[in-house]
This record gives sequence, C-alpha cells and structure tokens, in this order.
Amino acid sequence: MSELWPYALVALSMITGLFLFRSELLFLVKHEKTEGIIVNWLKAKQKGREYFYPLITFKDKSGTEIQFRAEERCEGSPMFPPGTVVTIKYLEGKQDIRKVKYPGA
Repeated sequence: MSELWPYALVALSMITGLFLFRSELLFLVKHEKTEGIIVNWLKAKQKGREYFYPLITFKDKSGTEIQFRAEERCEGSPMFPPGTVVTIKYLEGKQDIRKVKYPGA
C-alpha cells in the first residue's frame, strides 16, 4: 500500500494543476481570433509615473461590439496611434480572458 503514495501524490498534483489552470487550458483549445482596433489610450499615474493603457474595440463572433482596456501598458507615451489594428484572441462568453497581439510583436 505504501508503494502507491508517490503515484497518488502525482495524480493529485496533476488534478490540482488542471483545476487551477482550466481557463488557460480551455483558452488554448477553444479561443476565437479576430481583429480589433486601438480606439484610444487611457492615462494613469502611479508613483509619479504616467502609464498608458490601450482601449481596444472588436466584434465577437456574433457581431457584438466589445470595448475593453488591455492589461498591457506602456510608460511615458502611447506606443501606437489610435486606429492601429491588433489581433485579439478571446473565449466566447468569457470576455475577461483575452490576449492581444500588437503590430511587430
């Protein structure tokens, strides 16, 4: 019986990992891909530094227009002008899970 403990621990670790990263794994398999546009930049100040976050709009598979602030930011000034086309990968129905590919990346 004691010989099974290592296998049980490995199985438990794998199940825990799959549970914790299920959204990311689902994203890899079932994401949608479309083009979006940087429509503006949002400025934020933190500890005296200016950061800029792109405000991006895109249409999902059903044609609904979605606008969101990307998590990526740049310091000092925006990297791309408004109107720049980007590639969006997203999960249908889970709009909080998105990845943005910028020009030249």
